[in-house]
Amino acid sequence: MEQTILSHLQIQYKIERIAYQIYEANVNEKEIIIAGIDGGGLQFAKKIVSKLKKITEAKITLCKLSMDKTNPLKSGVSTSIWCSPFS
Repeated sequence: MEQTILSHLQIQYKIERIAYQIYEANVNEKEIIIAGIDGGGLQFAKKIVSKLKKITEAKITLCKLSMDKTNPLKSGVSTSIWCSPFS
């Protein structure tokens, strides 16, 4: 028997609320970077980015994190954004 934890509408509300919380915490920023782990985390991050683009004029950047989920400490993490350690 399948049990529903949240309805589609409830999930959409939660995503919107998270986007507003991110916006409220970063209201004065010119750029907001949202990172998601490749797979479900990245799909969730894309939904957050979509909502943020509707509520702020800040530049929204999506960053994909990749790792071996079975052994993340040994494999390390790679990102789709390169940042200089001196910036």
